[in-house]
Parts: sequence; structure tokens; C-alpha cells
Amino acid sequence: MSYTPQQIAGALDYALLSPTATEENIRKGANFCVYHGIKCFCVSSANVLTASQFHGNVASVIGFPHGNVHPAAKEEEALCAINAGARELDVVINYGRFRGGDEGIVLNELRPICNAAHRCDVIVKAILETQELSPQQIDRASQLCIEAEVDYLKTSTCSPGATPEAVEIMLDVACGTGVKVKASGGIKCYADAVKFLDMGCKRLGTSRYLELLPCETD
Repeated sequence: MSYTPQQIAGALDYALLSPTATEENIRKGANFCVYHGIKCFCVSSANVLTASQFHGNVASVIGFPHGNVHPAAKEEEALCAINAGARELDVVINYGRFRGGDEGIVLNELRPICNAAHRCDVIVKAILETQELSPQQIDRASQLCIEAEVDYLKTSTCSPGATPEAVEIMLDVACGTGVKVKASGGIKCYADAVKFLDMGCKRLGTSRYLELLPCETD
């Protein structure tokens, strides 16, 4: 299937997560998203207030990038982001603890965040960091995140990131639940965007936009 620039922009979470990002960078990033009709502008929690002044749908990463902060700290970061204007939260699960067999950590972290977010009509996306998990672990982590009542399952925070194999598992687990899938990490061109949108992903996460547009020959 072919996609227009508007369709790609409408599925895109445009991320600006550099630790060196200034307020001016955030302002320019937000205005870029507005100009191109990009669905969501994703920033760190400290930059939500600035971003929200320029874009109406700001996402904040929570527990970024490794997910291994205390659950109470994640909940507090989520609340601070919501109070600053975040309309979506991208929460990194503690995949290290999960890999070690602690399934309870996923539910204990996500349930309070989902409860607080949903009271404010804020969307929650759980980042599994799928490149660190086996297929069986991706399946189980997806089940736990859905049990915690997240709105989206998300592959990764960075490259190599999303793979068709991981996304297929997540889509299969989410089928019939109402939970959607976001492919993120390593999406660098139009062909990458098409691949994951065709599979059924409803969001794409990347720090690119113009590079994802179809060429005249596509």
C-alpha cells in the first residue's frame, strides 16, 4: 500500500530526546510538527511544559531510556508530565528485572501510571525494548502490559529497534483487546514506514519525518 505525507504524519510520534536539547530546540521541534501536521511530539518530561506551549499533543517519555528507576519515581515523573501538559506517556518497562523473571514489576509499575493517566484522558504506551527480549518474553511482556491496561505496546526507544518479528508477536497478543502497537527504533525511510503501517501498526516513533516521505519514483 502507498501512503501520503499526510497519512505518515498522522501516524507519527516525532521524538526529540537528545540530552543536549535546548528550549529553542524544543520550540523549533514543536513548530516543525505543527507545520507538517505530525500527530505527536515526544520529549523528555523536563521539556513537556515548553513543548506544550507550541503543540497540542505532546508525549513524555517516562523512565527513559533504561526503565530501571524505582516504580514510585516513574509514577511521580508521569504525574509531573501530565501536570505539565503531556497528553501521552511512553513508559519504559523495567525490562532488566523482567528478563530476570520478575513479572510483577511490569504490573506494579504500569497500573498506577495507567490509572492516573486515564483519569486525565492521557494515553499510555508501554515500551518493551524488544531487542533485549526473546520472542517468548515479548509475548509475555505484551500480555502483562495489556493486563495493566496500557493503550499501546511499543517496541523500543532506539536502534536497532522495531523488527517485523517483534511487531508480529505484539500484534497477535493485542488482537481483539483494543490495544494498539507502535513501531519505534530504526525507522529511517519510507520503506520502513510502509512495512510497519502495512503490518497494522497505528503509530511510528522516530526522530525523522522528511526522510519517511515517498520519493517521486515510489
